[in-house]
Amino acid sequence: MKRAAPWLLPALAAGAIAPFVRGDGGDTRLFVAAGRTLLSSHWSHAFADSSIQVGPLQLAVYGSLGRETAALAAVLAIATVLLLQAAARAAGVRSPGAIALVGAAAIVTGLSTNVFEAGHPADTLLPLLWIVAAVDARRGHGTRAGVLVGLTAGVETWGILGVAVLASRRGGAAAAAVAAALYLPFLVAGHFAMGSYDWPVAGHSLPHLLLGSGASFGWPLRLVQGAAAVGAGLLARRTGSAWLVPLAIVGTRLLLDPVLNDYYYAALVGPALVGLAVFSRSRIAAFTAGQSSSITAYQAESRR
Repeated sequence: MKRAAPWLLPALAAGAIAPFVRGDGGDTRLFVAAGRTLLSSHWSHAFADSSIQVGPLQLAVYGSLGRETAALAAVLAIATVLLLQAAARAAGVRSPGAIALVGAAAIVTGLSTNVFEAGHPADTLLPLLWIVAAVDARRGHGTRAGVLVGLTAGVETWGILGVAVLASRRGGAAAAAVAAALYLPFLVAGHFAMGSYDWPVAGHSLPHLLLGSGASFGWPLRLVQGAAAVGAGLLARRTGSAWLVPLAIVGTRLLLDPVLNDYYYAALVGPALVGLAVFSRSRIAAFTAGQSSSITAYQAESRR
């Protein structure tokens, strides 16, 4: 129990707080309704409405837990804390105290409560899952990492951008296969309208400068945006920092996004917190090593 405390205490605290500070959940009701359709005998109609721009895994969770929004907010808050801690640990943060502080940071920054807002938890969760997948791929578990990335695409389609963290074709193939398997039944059923959705281009976005007023941003442009984000991630992978790759992917995606909703920026917070934890660990380790060297030198000098 003592070993689990640094993980469980922040997570349970986040779960207890979230139901009382949550907002209206934005698109949550829309996804709960679609999720209930997914879990019914009419499952093939879950994506018949083009405004359903989240994946079947999110719909399954929302269709079950989402009927009680307080419970959903608590579960998402707990998941956020544990996932942030898991990403930090995968990136090299091992101290129980540091793990506890990372969990507390999820609460203090609002990450564990914002995950419920707007009804799009993917912005908070997916970059953290990519960090775990990146480390797994570097340890030689390319297929398993690819499966994880493929599952993130089942939460929201842009989860497939996480292929940039994978180090092998095998991992990429696994990611593509899992993502395809999640969406293929709905495509075959013939009621899949996700691809017909167009996003309005906001005046404060970069696409507005390129496309002009009144333009719409459809899936062909989403593919261009995604390709640029993956390219940025591949460049960032050369640094060897697992947390920097998701940051590059998300940053490029946001730079080219036509809507730029406020909740999108949660995708930057998680990787940034992991990076801060890794940097702090390295600074503390360097300071400790320096102090140890100084003590050793002093003792050697005293013996002379």
